Amino acid sequence: MKITKILAVIAFLFSSFQLSAWGYKAHYVIAEIAERNLTPTAKAKVNDMLNGKKMAYWADWLDKVRSDNTYDFTSTWHYANVDSGYTYETMTKAATGDVITASDLAIKMIQSQTENDSVKTMYLKFLIHLIGDLHCPMHAGRATDRGGNQHRVTWFGNETNLHRLWDSQVIEAAREWSYSEWADHLIAGTTTSNIAQMQSGTPTEWFSQTVKIADYVYNATPQDQNHSFKYVFENLHIVEKQLTLAGYRLAYVLNTLFN
Repeated sequence: MKITKILAVIAFLFSSFQLSAWGYKAHYVIAEIAERNLTPTAKAKVNDMLNGKKMAYWADWLDKVRSDNTYDFTSTWHYANVDSGYTYETMTKAATGDVITASDLAIKMIQSQTENDSVKTMYLKFLIHLIGDLHCPMHAGRATDRGGNQHRVTWFGNETNLHRLWDSQVIEAAREWSYSEWADHLIAGTTTSNIAQMQSGTPTEWFSQTVKIADYVYNATPQDQNHSFKYVFENLHIVEKQLTLAGYRLAYVLNTLFN
């Protein structure tokens, strides 16, 4: 009986964690792209605030601290579940905040003239993560299935769910690259005009684009079907685009803040 209870708790915790983020590698890729595109002024300020550590070092920190109840106030900040037929503007908002309100708050706290440096650094770590999350399709997934966590599929014959599939399994099946190699290839070929186009808009507008992608993902991934390399081939370009957009947009936000 005790073993059964322990296994149930582990399963619950793992399921809850899957609500929280892209997989760690995706967050590292986003942070690496962003860091390579900071202005010298912004890079110096970020480096100082992060005590010399790379942005990628902190990119999945907001997920890891979920085990610390000190950060319980951030539990709903990773996503905004938008049911079919709704938009971010018309959906029911979480009273404790969502990925958009949290991103706005982080920007305001970093800009604050009254907060101390440690608080600003904490919110910088939050922001590095949050800009990534608002580009993850299942972070705009439906409330009715907990952002795809209850949307069951199989992946190469093994049971999984739609959230996990788009958080990490597609990217891991596609390439056996390090996060820096991913960044190398995603940056290659971008031009100044490409970057300017990617960086236009606001976090809310960026998230609205993610909502549309989430709708596509649901339609392209029926429940209880097996998916494998064909699915990777058909959808990897979406993952790559979202990682690239998130990286350049995070750079834009930080350059704007620190310049």
